[in-house]
Amino acid sequence: MNMQKNTIINYLALAIAAFLFLLFFSYATSPIFSNNYGISDSAIFLLVGKGITSGHILYLDLFDHKGPVLFFLEALGWLIIPDRFGSFFMQWIFMVADLILIVKMGQLFLNKKQAWLPILFFFLILASTFEGGNLTEELSLPFLLLPLYLVLRHLKKEPIKKAHHNPLYAFIYGICFTLIVFMRLNNAVLIGAIVLVVMIQLFTNKAYVDFFHNVLGFIAGALITFAAIASYFIINHAFGDMIYATFLFNMKYAEGISGIFSPESLVKFAYSVSPVVFSGCMGIYYLLKKEDKYIGLLLTIGSLVTFFSLLLGGIFYHYFTLTTPCFVLAIILLIELYVKNEKKLWQGSHRGLLVAVLVLFMTSCVIYLCFCFSTIVTIATEEPDTDYYENALTIKSSIPEEDRDSVFGYEIPAGWFLMADITPCYKYFTLQEWWGLYDPQVIVEMNNMLKNNPPKWIVMTNDQETNAEIYDVLGTNYELVTKDEEVSLYHRIAE
Repeated sequence: MNMQKNTIINYLALAIAAFLFLLFFSYATSPIFSNNYGISDSAIFLLVGKGITSGHILYLDLFDHKGPVLFFLEALGWLIIPDRFGSFFMQWIFMVADLILIVKMGQLFLNKKQAWLPILFFFLILASTFEGGNLTEELSLPFLLLPLYLVLRHLKKEPIKKAHHNPLYAFIYGICFTLIVFMRLNNAVLIGAIVLVVMIQLFTNKAYVDFFHNVLGFIAGALITFAAIASYFIINHAFGDMIYATFLFNMKYAEGISGIFSPESLVKFAYSVSPVVFSGCMGIYYLLKKEDKYIGLLLTIGSLVTFFSLLLGGIFYHYFTLTTPCFVLAIILLIELYVKNEKKLWQGSHRGLLVAVLVLFMTSCVIYLCFCFSTIVTIATEEPDTDYYENALTIKSSIPEEDRDSVFGYEIPAGWFLMADITPCYKYFTLQEWWGLYDPQVIVEMNNMLKNNPPKWIVMTNDQETNAEIYDVLGTNYELVTKDEEVSLYHRIAE
């Protein structure tokens, strides 16, 4: 009874810690930051999720190039609480799951009190990379940490010479992998490392039948999840649009990005990726200490694939949220080695590598403490931007209520539509010129819409844009009604 009571108290403490963290750092959805929607990505996700709940078809009516699982989660949040606070609730559930899994991972190697220490370092990285929250990297974490916990549980409890991996675990890996792939493909690489290490273990021990069963389990989990996702789009005749947005557009995007080559971006990347450099070195050290070769191999390969997936992307701080699973595991293993060996660590072999591991650990902590302090100051001084909300309402007041289903925005942040409580009438509703850099067909289709099926109202950015045709359309078919510092409102001239 006491054990059950302690478990409930521990879970309650984790739930409170998750809530308090999100309350301050998730300024895109937090109740204390009213009329605020975070960076542009979060606002897009919220707007698309809201649109789904009002009957809009994903990718046909509202476009973004993230996967559908993300938007289904956003829509679920709006259904639970019809505002961004529903997304806050979903984030809270996910964050509690993250913390429970981290503690459970810790308890595989440490005592119950020590198992709580990695949470502090998890929050340290997260606080610096959160960027207002409600982003794919944050929402992917439970689907990364669950397979990581399960494989560690398997590796810790299974005798080295007896390779048997539960196919149910592989089934769960397949589900989690597919869910993440249909959020953002790059986020799933750690599960690839987990599957690879399990394959190596089974092949090394000649457990071919078990390997076959696990392959079937993984494929079954992936196929069932894919079928559930695909059914929505097949029913709504949008399967091709989903494949284009989730994969084909992103292939064009990957081809078009410049990468991390400038000295400034390389320095910024080196700072940001430091947690996974530490975890990779810790994996090698754990391997060399012969504590558990498969756990060391898992951490090493997981860190490597995370490093290279980040290297191929741009320098956006929220990408580096993906360093947390490996970083947390590395800290757990470092604490385990210290508790087991204490001073003997210095007396053993590979002391040079141990020094490198400790230096990298301290360097990562110092870097992210600086990031964290800067983030706290920025949030405290700059959020929320209430002027933006008031300006959106002023512009909205010039649009008759019966016309608000025919409002198109050009290069207008998605947060503007959320603040005005208007759902845009065309699928390419923001970032048109940025999307058009990677697929010019976006601009072509949008210009055709303006000619053949023009909206009654256009909200236009005041910044000069490169698409000359929209200025021709505005000059010929629309009249300026009002403007503020950010946007101008145009009304179609009656024919």
